[in-house]
Amino acid sequence: MKKEEFIQQTEKKKGRMLRSAFFILSLLICLLIVRLYVVESLHISTDAMETSLHKGDLVLVNKLPCIPQRRSILLFTSPLRRDSLSSPWFISRCVGIPGDTIQVNSNGYLVNGKEYPNPPHTLDTYIVPPSGKKSLLELIQTHHIPLRDMKTDSTGLSLTLTSFEAYQLREELPDTLQSLLQIRPVPSYRFVIPQKDRAYRLDSLSLLACREAILDETNGKAVIRDGKLYIEGKLTHFFFFRQNYYWLLSDNRTDAIDSRHIGVVPEDHLIGKLFFCWFSRDKNKRFKRL
Repeated sequence: MKKEEFIQQTEKKKGRMLRSAFFILSLLICLLIVRLYVVESLHISTDAMETSLHKGDLVLVNKLPCIPQRRSILLFTSPLRRDSLSSPWFISRCVGIPGDTIQVNSNGYLVNGKEYPNPPHTLDTYIVPPSGKKSLLELIQTHHIPLRDMKTDSTGLSLTLTSFEAYQLREELPDTLQSLLQIRPVPSYRFVIPQKDRAYRLDSLSLLACREAILDETNGKAVIRDGKLYIEGKLTHFFFFRQNYYWLLSDNRTDAIDSRHIGVVPEDHLIGKLFFCWFSRDKNKRFKRL
């Protein structure tokens, strides 16, 4: 082989290798951009959305800008100022959007006066007195319902059920026992979800829900003391919000962290919307839209 031909072949090989390397690098960059800003696969590592989603499920998250809708499942970071460095991720269901008047109780929630019952997969703690314990456990075994967090004491039995499971059990319990299976009461509350460029009158409850939002928007200049708001030392009964906020609750209200604990969630802490489950050990959840 002549020297000139060898050099030409070597140059061609280098060219092909460079083009291949450039193609692979471009592909990796495109995949990274898609993952960061468009769609990402997420491994569910908590029980927050049991039983709508199970721990270990793999889901797709839409990260494109969108306006969250009620009942959509959202991925978000903690708005707490103490979490600003670690920024833990959470998933919860959107219950209230900006401007909504929301009231939460044991049976579900009211949004702008309209009842939105709990989703059928929502987990809550139910209690039954000793007189109903035997019949309840027999029915649970018949329907193959998991014994989640079951506890017994002198007052009776408590365990965690989905809304649908509780409905099934009530339908088959004797008439004298149906009213005994009750959801454990949760604190009721009512307030308005903050909306961008709107001023809101604040009471002790809304101050509790919006505490972190107010501290963040005032760069720590606000002080909340004895259920009242002081900004730069002056008492104020109104606050003008610069962001939209959302009220997010998890389906598993027993173990999850959500707006009951961290308050309203600002729009700049929303990462994306969960829209598709592509793997689950539960075959009924695989390849399902959320």
